[in-house]
Parts: sequence; structure tokens; C-alpha cells
Amino acid sequence: MSSDRKDQFTDRSNESLGSSLFGANLTRRDFLGRGARFAALGAVATTASLSLVACEDDDTDDDDPPAATDDEDVDVADDTDDVEVGDDDDEVAVDDTDDDTDDDTDDDTADTPDDDRYGGTFTLIRSADANNLLPGETTGLADIATNFLLYDGLIIHGFDGEIYPLLATDWESDDEGTEWTFTLREDVTFHSGEPFNAEHVVDHFERWKDRPTSAKIVLLDEIELVDDYTVRFHLTNPTLVFLTMISQTEWAYGGIPNMHKVAELGDDYGVVEVDGTGPFKLEEWQTDDRIILARNEDYTWGPEFYENRGPVYPDQLILQVVPEDGSRTALIETGEADLNIEVAPRDVSRLEDEPGVTVESFPRVSSNHYSFNMEREIFQDINVRRAVMHGINREEITEFIMHGQADPAEGYLHPDMVGATDRSETGPMVQYDPDTAIELLEESGWEEGDDGIREKDGEPLTFTVFLEGELHEQIAQVVQDHLREIGIDMQINRLESAALSDALQAGEHDVLFRPMIYSSEDHMYFFHSDFIPSPNASFWSDPEFDDLFDVSQTTTDEDEMYDAFSQMEVRMLEEAVVVPIQHQRWIFAWRDGVEGTTFHQIHGIYKMMDFWLDD
Repeated sequence: MSSDRKDQFTDRSNESLGSSLFGANLTRRDFLGRGARFAALGAVATTASLSLVACEDDDTDDDDPPAATDDEDVDVADDTDDVEVGDDDDEVAVDDTDDDTDDDTDDDTADTPDDDRYGGTFTLIRSADANNLLPGETTGLADIATNFLLYDGLIIHGFDGEIYPLLATDWESDDEGTEWTFTLREDVTFHSGEPFNAEHVVDHFERWKDRPTSAKIVLLDEIELVDDYTVRFHLTNPTLVFLTMISQTEWAYGGIPNMHKVAELGDDYGVVEVDGTGPFKLEEWQTDDRIILARNEDYTWGPEFYENRGPVYPDQLILQVVPEDGSRTALIETGEADLNIEVAPRDVSRLEDEPGVTVESFPRVSSNHYSFNMEREIFQDINVRRAVMHGINREEITEFIMHGQADPAEGYLHPDMVGATDRSETGPMVQYDPDTAIELLEESGWEEGDDGIREKDGEPLTFTVFLEGELHEQIAQVVQDHLREIGIDMQINRLESAALSDALQAGEHDVLFRPMIYSSEDHMYFFHSDFIPSPNASFWSDPEFDDLFDVSQTTTDEDEMYDAFSQMEVRMLEEAVVVPIQHQRWIFAWRDGVEGTTFHQIHGIYKMMDFWLDD
């Protein structure tokens, strides 16, 4: 980010600070009411277990959320006062009278689990492989899911939405909220046996500041090594979002690698070798086939919101890549895999009828959408973009492709997000209206050709969508039919994960199908001009949007922050930069004998501390 923009951040935030928020004697609930992040959605979670009935839907009117909180914001509240989500404690520090985070983490050893839970090889199947396992390097979901298992962050959000210590034992801020001091655990080692200390924290965050995902820490000016087990973060100005942004829950970017190994291996780190402090360690990686992880026998510092603090139970965890939906389903039916974390919607009823298989479906904070490459000449015409928006029948996709395992999008943000704009305002912007779509195209001079595809100046109205995965291809095939009815020819290019990533970096795509999962509205930095081409694969540069995002990150007024998010959503839809499709659900299936299933609403398997096999 440019120094000019950082100066704008500082000026704006200092203007809005008013009286000192951070030095006040606030309870956690008071702090939430004044603006803590992860409010309704970012970290509220729901637990799925063998005895738990799946959530019925992911609308805000869910009457009966699961009994135990854990996964993707099923229990989502619009009023942050009703949700205990801990960005922090009194004086915005961890207070041992409320959280028991200071002494417990230092002195307590992990509970000794039942010995008969240990052992076995746990096979988990997913559709895509990871590309790079250096935290903060990529935004790929497979990378992020794997990194939760390999690394730990300083802090992490629990299933209840509270912030818990992990590699840090406690933390506090100064009165102005521009300095945050963290005390670190002294009993942690990397998988290689090298001791963890403050040097690795400092080096990781300094490196992260220059990575594609650095919007998460854009207000970080400097990180100071106070001593071997103390670090201090210096911010350019106060913000409501700092603890959330560095929490490992924010896409595992905050996981701390062995920075000596990172320096030693260079570009090979994260591809050939990794060295973290997490509950599993990398044993073998067969690219595009499987990642084999082994139990970290020394791991005893797991998050306290898990029953098991470590070590994990399985001897090995195999993350097997099975791209085809039907093949993943078959592997569960035959017992060759223990857990499928990407059940195809069409296979839900089939697996529910299979003896010895449990299927769980519950809400996921997601916004699956098409994103235009704004550098393409065809998409310089806003009428073309809006025609695509109105030319897609989302209800049909939900019924025939998703089999009810998604909600048709009536806006971009998930409707349960506090910053989401009222659907009465956004709904008309995205509604299916083919007549309006045709009028928009004709207004821009696109006339129907002999083959039904519209033309202008001798050029057909055609473009290609880039995507990954069988389900996304099936959705695109339906969209292809919808758009052909209004005279648009959409081609489909399905790629493997690594090839898609390379294509996006090179700007080869016309349109991208993005299955966006997020923990807070802050993820909209994906559309900020400072992050072109990655993760801003739309190549959209809009000063109004950028300014609104900057406000959201620097204000200390909660209402102003959420209003900025709402205006950002409206701006995206007015400009038709994205075409929202649906809010998808998680669907997991596992064999009898899989016990301790705890899923996170945003991150699914999360750290897998309680999973075990009962043979």
C-alpha cells in the first residue's frame, strides 16, 4: 500500500477516535457494543457431532440452532450486544478474571485423553490440492485448510466466537490502541525441534506485509522484538479490527512458520518442506494426489476450546484429492475414505440412504459469484455486465443443481452479515429479469445474429468463464443456457487449482467463478485496487469503493464501519462488478467409527483436535 494511502488511513482514524476507547475500563460486552469485530458472523460457530441434527437452513430466522456452538455462524445475531464475541477483555487486554487465559495457558498441561482414542490413519477427501503452504502466500481454500493443521497463530477464535490464546499467553494494548504487546509461550517447538520464539513472529509479520494477503495487516507499521518471548505491534492508528486480523481464524495467514527455514529454502518453502508448530506435521506430498500428515507427538498447547489439547489422536491424516464428485461419494460408500468434506448436493439423499454413513449439512458464510475481468473491452460496457446479472435464474440453479443446499443470492454479502445491505435494496439489482437484460443489450447496440448470439460491429458477444471443480462446472452449464437465451455466448474453461491460480495472476480469464467463503466483511479487500491482480482478480479500480474500505478499517465507530461495508456492497452491485449466485451450505459425510466430529462454520475441519477413529 502506498505511503499516501497509509497517511489517509491515519488522518481519518485519528479524526474519528474522539475519547480514548482503548484505555477505558470496558467489559467485553461493552467493547463489542462499541465496535469489536467478528460481531455476528466472523467467528460464531456450530458444532456437528454424530448425535447432532443438521441445521435446517442458513437464514436469519433459524429457530433451532445446534445445541453446541461451533461451525459457520449458525447462531447469527444482528445485535452485537447479544453475541459474546471476544476481541478482547477489560482495557482491551486478556483479563484472567474473565478469560482464564493468562495462567492457564502457561501452567496447565493438556488433558490426558483416553489411550484407546490414539492410532489409525484418517483419510479425508477433497476436490483440490493445496498449492503453497506458506501462510499468507495464497488465498486458496485448500492451502488455508491445510495450514490450520500445520501451524498455530498467536491467537485464534473458538467455536463460541471468543478469542483464545494459542502461541501467545496474553496481550494488552496501550491507552491509544496503537501499541499491542503479546507475551509468548516458552514451551513450543517447531516440527524440526527448533524452539519457537519472538524472532519468528517478527520475521513472519514483516514478510507478510509484502504478500498478496497483506490487506489484513495494512495498519501494521512496525513489529518490535521486545525480548525472546515478547513482541509489540505498532499500528499507524487505532482500529476495531486488529485482533481479528491477526487471529489465525482469519484464513490461517497468522500461522507462524519457522522463519529460519523460510529464509533457507526460499521459494521451495511451502512447496517442498514446511516447519510449523501445529498439531500435524508434513510427512509426504504427492502433488494433485494426496498430502500425508503425521501426528506431532510434542503438541500439547492446543486451543482450550477443544476437549483434546494435544497430541491429536490419528497417527496419520491423509488429505486425498478426488476431483470428481461421484468418485468422492463412492469412496465413502465403500469405506475407503473416512470423511468427505465436499459432498455433492445431488448425492446427499444417496448417502443418507447408505448404511453406516452420516451426512451433515449446515450453513456456510459464503457468496458464490461471477467476477468480471474489468480490463476486457467487452466488460467496459456496464450494460453487458448488468445484462449478465439479470440473465441468470438463481432459483433454478438452487433447485436443480444445488438440490436445496444453497440459498439464491439477493445481494453480495451473506444476509446474516451485520454489514449486509437490506435485501429490499439489493434484491432488485440482481433479480432474474431476462426482458430487462435484453433491453440493456439492445441499448448498447448488441443485435441478435443468425445463430441467436448477439453481435456488435461484427464481433459476437462471447466470453469465457474460468473455474475449478465439477460442481462449479455444473452451475456454469446452467448459466450458459440462461445467457444463451438472451443472446450471450459463455464458454467454460475448467482448470485444476494450480493452473487456475496461474491464469488469474496472468489475467487470462474473462470471468472468474469464485466460491467465496469469509469470516467477516473485511474480505472485501479482494476488490480494492491496491490488490490487483491478487487477490483482486477483477482488476477493478474504483476510488469510491477504496475510500469506503479504508473507512471500514480505520474508524473506531461501529455504526460507521458497518455502514461503510453496506455502501461497499451497494457500490459493487450498482457497478455490476460481481454477479452473486448463491450462499452455499457445508455438506460433510463420514463413516461410522469417526468420532469427535467438530466442524467450524467458516473453516470446516479447522484443527481436527477431537477427531478419532473407533475401530
